Amino acid sequence: MIDVLALTREKRLAVVELKAEEDIHLPLQGLDYWSRVAWHQERGEFRKFCYFPGQELSALKPLLLLVAPALHVHPATDTILRYLSPEIEWELVGIDERWRDGMRVVFRKRASDSRNPIADRRSA
Repeated sequence: MIDVLALTREKRLAVVELKAEEDIHLPLQGLDYWSRVAWHQERGEFRKFCYFPGQELSALKPLLLLVAPALHVHPATDTILRYLSPEIEWELVGIDERWRDGMRVVFRKRASDSRNPIADRRSA
């Protein structure tokens, strides 16, 4: 089951995988969901089954958003993300540890960020 399937402002599908604590499975679970969504998208099933009614979905492949508390991103996450296909546009979002009191992004790392280690969090 996908944590969240959403549309961006540009009408692009976005698969959002959420974790509340450290989990080595974060990128692989997200990739599994992403591949299922991409498969259904290629077959036009979101339109056929009236997902997002009244919206014209982008033909771009879905985005993959991986969200976890910043201090609880498993150390292996960065290594795993390096091996994802370049066709998968992903973003790792580290949120403040007090996310229950209000959401605040601490850092973002994107596939397009030349795949530097997570420790490089200056792009927050």
